[in-house]
Amino acid sequence: MSPKIVDENGAEVYGSMIVDKNYAVSQGISGYARDLTAAQSNQRVTNNPLTVKGLSAEGAGKSDIKINNEDAKKIRSATENLSFMKKCRVMIVLD
Repeated sequence: MSPKIVDENGAEVYGSMIVDKNYAVSQGISGYARDLTAAQSNQRVTNNPLTVKGLSAEGAGKSDIKINNEDAKKIRSATENLSFMKKCRVMIVLD
């Protein structure tokens, strides 16, 4: 499974085009948790993760996550986020 995070316009915010292939192969493109607390305390992310809420599941198999444009802008505007995303330091909370 190779999930993507897209904005309300369908533009990719996070996905296979952004990650470093070596990290994706060694640890997967994202981690998964059943609740927010578990996701935020996972070693995969730092002690102060940026948390955004998905609006809907999209795409084949409903594996892509649509987020609002304001959250997408926050992610894109922080230069340190690019480093974290390249290293696949993303957790997805399943509900």
